[in-house]
Amino acid sequence: MSLFQNKSFYNSLFRTLLYTIMTVPISMILSLGFALLLDKGLRLALSLYRSLFFAPIVTSTVAISVVWMFIYHPDYGMANAAMKWLGLEPLRWLNDTKTALISLAIMAIWKHIGFCVVIYLAGLQGIPTDVEEAAKMDGAGPLRIMLSIKLPLLTPTIFFLLIYLTIEQLQTFTQIDVMTKGGPAGSTELVVMHLWNYAFERFQMGYASAIAMVLLGIILLLTWVQMRLVGRKVHYQ
Repeated sequence: MSLFQNKSFYNSLFRTLLYTIMTVPISMILSLGFALLLDKGLRLALSLYRSLFFAPIVTSTVAISVVWMFIYHPDYGMANAAMKWLGLEPLRWLNDTKTALISLAIMAIWKHIGFCVVIYLAGLQGIPTDVEEAAKMDGAGPLRIMLSIKLPLLTPTIFFLLIYLTIEQLQTFTQIDVMTKGGPAGSTELVVMHLWNYAFERFQMGYASAIAMVLLGIILLLTWVQMRLVGRKVHYQ
């Protein structure tokens, strides 16, 4: 079967791009907010908070996926318990084609925030304090300092996280394999899951290899575009 004549491949590619768009910007924005709060008021406890935020990264994805399966359980999961407490109708989360991919995206955002916070904190700690002090002496407020000093000096960090998270999300597989197997009705079958199904379920290795090469080309193309559009605006210290 020709790869470019298979509608299921295009559907999995679309879902992968949608999943990436849902997770990468939110992960970067939320983690930047947390990092700014930690850097501002909790410098003495940074080692503790780095450990807490980094815990999801060093924990097995399989273990995290199992925990989130219980959280999303339609009958006794914490997610629906919170929905009921808020007076909202419970959802089927992983068992509904409308919410399954969003549920996986929420988990991915939670999992990657810790890594991003730690990287952002490293970037913030590298900003010279005399620059901020000079800005304060000139009458700059916290918002002006953040927009005119911190964010420009953080552009190498932001650029790194943008490329890293994009590549990471395009290769998502483990949590889908554990939590949904690509279901329900193929609503969470991303490109790597599609590749795995053809390689190890149908044993069509040539077709699976073609998918892998296309995915590699997409990753290289997106990385090149990001470097061209965003990389030129990076301010290196």
